[in-house]
Amino acid sequence: MNLRERLRLIGPYTIILLVVPVAAVMEPVFFRPGNLQNVARQAAFLAVVALGQLVVVIGRGLDLSVGGVITTSSLLMVHFAGRAGGSIVVGIMSVIAVAVAIGLLNGLMVAFRRVPAILATLGTLFLVQGVSLWLTGGRSRGRIPEEMVGFGAGRIGPVPVPVLVALAMTALMAIVLYRSSYGRALYATGLNPEASALAGIPTRLVHASTFVVAALLAALAGLMLAGFVGFYDRTLGVGYDLDSIAAVVLGGASLAGGRGYVIGTLAAVVGLAGLENLLLLQGVGESFQLIGKGVVLFAAVLFTGLVRRTPSSSAGRQTMVDTPPERNYTTA
Repeated sequence: MNLRERLRLIGPYTIILLVVPVAAVMEPVFFRPGNLQNVARQAAFLAVVALGQLVVVIGRGLDLSVGGVITTSSLLMVHFAGRAGGSIVVGIMSVIAVAVAIGLLNGLMVAFRRVPAILATLGTLFLVQGVSLWLTGGRSRGRIPEEMVGFGAGRIGPVPVPVLVALAMTALMAIVLYRSSYGRALYATGLNPEASALAGIPTRLVHASTFVVAALLAALAGLMLAGFVGFYDRTLGVGYDLDSIAAVVLGGASLAGGRGYVIGTLAAVVGLAGLENLLLLQGVGESFQLIGKGVVLFAAVLFTGLVRRTPSSSAGRQTMVDTPPERNYTTA
C-alpha cells in the first residue's frame, strides 16, 4: 500500500485529526470527562440522522426534510404525551406514523414520479414546517413527559443514553448494509439502476425505501432531542439536514450513489461535533462559528478529494474505500 492509498484510508477521520491537536493546545478543558460526554451526546444525535442520510445517498438521493421530521417529532410528543391525560405510547406511535408518511411521500415523488430528490425533500420540509408554524404560531410550547427526558438527557453509568442508542443503530445499519440482501440491492441500485433493474432488483422500491429509513431515524433523533430539551422548539431540527449530508460525504460516500461507509460516517460525525464544541469553548460568536466550521469543512473536503485521486498507473486497482463492502450485487 503506497502513501496515497494510506492517506485515502484516513480521509473520513480528517476533521478529528484537525480538531484534536488544536484542542490540546488551545483548549485543554475540551478533554475533561464532562465535556467529552457533551460532545458524545451531540454526536449521537447527529449520528442517528446521518445513518439515515447515508442510506439515501447510497441510493442516489439526498434528504433535506430530516430537520423537519425532527421538529415535528418533538411537536407530536408534546401534543399527544405532554398534556394531562396524554399517552407516551400514542405519542410514539404518532411520531412513527408521521415519519413513515413523510418518507413515503418523498420516496413516491423521487422514485416513481422522477422528481429530483433535492426538490422533493425541500418541498416536504417546507410543508411540515408550515404545518408546525400554523399549529404553534411559531412559539415554543408544552413539555416533554418525564419518562422521555431520560431518553435524551439520561446516562447509564458515565455513558449518555443517546450514545448507546447511536451505537446500537450503527451496529444495526452495518449489518443491514453489509450483510443483507437489501444492502446489496441498495449498493447495486446506487451504482447502476438500469443494470440492477435488468438483474431483477426492484430498484424503485429500494430507492423509495431509503427515504422511509431516513425519516424513521430522523424521528428517533427527534425523540432524543425532545427529551434532552424538554419542550417543543421549532428550531430543534435546524442544521441537521446539511450537517448529516456533510458527515456522509466526509465519511467517504459518493453523491453519485453506490458508495458509503458506516464507520466513516460515524468518524465524520464525531469530528463535526468536536469542532462545534471546540468553537463554543473558545467563546466564538455564532457568525464566526459558522465561518470557522465552513473553513474546516472546506479544508477537509479538499484533503479528502485530493487523496481519493489515484494515479493513472493504478487505475485498475481497487481498495475498500473505492468500492462498497459487498462486491456481489445480485440479490440473494
